[in-house]
Amino acid sequence: MEYSTDLGRRVLLALAGVALLVVVGLVLSEFIPTLVFTIFLYYASRPIYRRLGKLPLSESYLKRAMPYQKQVHAAATIFFFLLPFVVLVGYTLILIVPELQAFFGEGGLGAAYLSQFQGLQGGSLPGPLADLGVGELLTMGPAELLALLQNATVQSWLGRVSDTIIDSLSLLTSLLLRVFIMFAGTYYLLTDGPRLVGWFLDTFDGSGVLREYAAAVDDELSSILFGNILNALVTGVIGIFVFSLYNLVAPSSVRIPFAPLVGALTGIGSLIPVVGMKIVYLPVAVLLAITAVVTGQTAALAWVALFLVVTLIVVDTIPDFLIRPYVSGDLTHVGLLMFAYILGPIAFGFYGIFLGPILLVLVAQFFRIIVPYVITGTVDTTQTSLSDYDATES
Repeated sequence: MEYSTDLGRRVLLALAGVALLVVVGLVLSEFIPTLVFTIFLYYASRPIYRRLGKLPLSESYLKRAMPYQKQVHAAATIFFFLLPFVVLVGYTLILIVPELQAFFGEGGLGAAYLSQFQGLQGGSLPGPLADLGVGELLTMGPAELLALLQNATVQSWLGRVSDTIIDSLSLLTSLLLRVFIMFAGTYYLLTDGPRLVGWFLDTFDGSGVLREYAAAVDDELSSILFGNILNALVTGVIGIFVFSLYNLVAPSSVRIPFAPLVGALTGIGSLIPVVGMKIVYLPVAVLLAITAVVTGQTAALAWVALFLVVTLIVVDTIPDFLIRPYVSGDLTHVGLLMFAYILGPIAFGFYGIFLGPILLVLVAQFFRIIVPYVITGTVDTTQTSLSDYDATES
């Protein structure tokens, strides 16, 4: 009887734990994009955070800051690296949105949103207000103003304006909250993430297979999120500014159409294996050269050559040279990774470019490490990849 009572108590506690996990999962499911971006920001900033910990500092500083060394380094990483990076990417997106609307024509989200405020413009005000000037409104008495506000047309217009303002404030508040969650989450992942993972593995990983799995996933995510995706973002930002500056000085016949959009596509193109961003800027160069020849301005071909040289050096080579040394993971097949970059945004939306590779790494390492352990009961610590099974070597 004592054993049964103890077993029943354990079952109830296990069910309570499952219920808690379900509730936590439902809450976190509302913030999946925010959590995905937090993971990306963590891996993007972790090399900087670790580099700060290796800086040669004075002994007096170390004595004062030792109890809070991790917190100071994490705050410095976020403030001096992560925050400017996010602001720069946000400003870049602001430059891209008008280009997208111009590319796809009128009727975009921006036009639809601005149409909510059409009533604020003089010609679109409701009849009773359109017939009055600002001076007449200011000199109205309380009775006249009340009668004007009781007009059905004016009330409908004011309702639309107030709804738009409230929606805008709600959207801004939600955005600021999610940005705060991303930065706070990144801060605590930098300071306490390794300790939390270590506690979990020490408590629940008796076989060592979870530790092997966690190490492999961490290495690959560090390679993909910090190396490949950060390289794409940096390349896109550089491309946008370089192409925009080029358009300021180049003749009109060889200016890049939709320069910010082409710059962003250049960054995305860097994710494609082998050809990379050349799939974007080489066709653009060919288009500019054809335009110069067709319009009879062959002298402008020198500007096309300048565009190619600057793009090759500043956009293509420099970001790759600075970031690629940090890319060390080679366990994820590049073809699968390419499909993850393509299918992720299609399946999940804009944040799928991060979530797709994350899911790919989790699944790939699960089959590489966990599945053999489930089948054989032993942990294989050898790091194998698809390249180890090349048919040409057998």
